[in-house]
Parts: sequence; structure tokens; C-alpha cells
Amino acid sequence: INGFSMSLQTESRSEAFIVRPHGLLSMEVAHEMEELLEIALSDGLRKVVFDFSELTMISSDGLRVILKSLRRLRELDGNAVLAGAGEQVRSVLAAGGFFALLDEFESVEAALGLPTGDDSAL
Repeated sequence: INGFSMSLQTESRSEAFIVRPHGLLSMEVAHEMEELLEIALSDGLRKVVFDFSELTMISSDGLRVILKSLRRLRELDGNAVLAGAGEQVRSVLAAGGFFALLDEFESVEAALGLPTGDDSAL
């Protein structure tokens, strides 16, 4: 499932579903993200990478969607990780206790265990 809207981009890569919100993760974007996550899980994907490198603020609705998806992934023996969150988003996630639930990586490539150097292209 690859897609793009004004505030949310998704892609499937290395057997993972990557969710990349931009700017504010508002109620509307959270609802769209929730629907896309459910479709991806229904299609058999079991790893989700929340790429927050372009995210500037997250609403309580966004936090709720993350928690709901974590619960659903655990039911399916899947997992989710976080990549690239900036300081403001990290502080909100930390206050909510999310780092006890999510492993954090510097980039999507690191989260997927892919090489990150210029020589990674074959």
C-alpha cells in the first residue's frame, strides 16, 4: 500500500508498512492513518515503522492510534518501531510512556536493518 496525502505518506518496504505523517498529526490525519494501518494489517503486514522525521506535533488522537495499532500488532505477533522523531514529538511521546512500548531508531533504514551508506546501492 503506497499512498500520499497532504499530511500522510505511506509505503510498504522490506515487509514493513511505513507511516510518515507530515506537520501536525491531527484528528483527521490520525483517522486516515488508523484506516491505512488496518488495511495494511489485513493485507498481512506485521511490522510498522512510524517515521516521524517530518512530524512537528502530535495530537492525543495520534497517540491513541499508535496505542491501538500496538495492541493490534501484539495480537497478530507483529511489532512497531519509531524512526526519526524530533525533540518536540519525542517529549510528547516520552511523557506518554511510549518509549516503554516502542523501540526507537534514527532512521527508517536503521529501523528496517538496511545499510545507510552511499555504497548501499547495488
